[in-house]
Amino acid sequence: MIDIICKQESFKNIKTKCKVIFHQRKKFETIMKYDGITSEDIMNSMNIEKNIDRIFSAGEGAGQSGSFFFFSYDNRFIIKTMRGSERQNLLNMLDDLLKHIVNTSNTTLISKIYGVFTIKSSMFSPIDIIVMQNSVLRDNK
Repeated sequence: MIDIICKQESFKNIKTKCKVIFHQRKKFETIMKYDGITSEDIMNSMNIEKNIDRIFSAGEGAGQSGSFFFFSYDNRFIIKTMRGSERQNLLNMLDDLLKHIVNTSNTTLISKIYGVFTIKSSMFSPIDIIVMQNSVLRDNK
């Protein structure tokens, strides 16, 4: 199922309503639980106002796919945009990814994916994003 979180965000002098859809939330929460991450941690790190400088500078390094990524303001997560069928393809593989994490007792070398979101606003077309573990930060703990 899809959980919808609505909140009012202000961006400088512009105010807009923003809707965030957290796809397959329960399955991603199972993955997050292994690393002591909560949905609240993710939502805090995705705060638009705290990430605005990183969002705008991320476009400068857009990859060949046209997607861009940036580190959350607190450097806990990598946030990447997705294009086309990428979201559905990833969600189709989620059960296998979860099974792998469980079967390896969370010792996998694959960076964790903590969520797939669609952000809807009256100011722009819907944007699909993926929130991933910052594996560099993980290795330096």
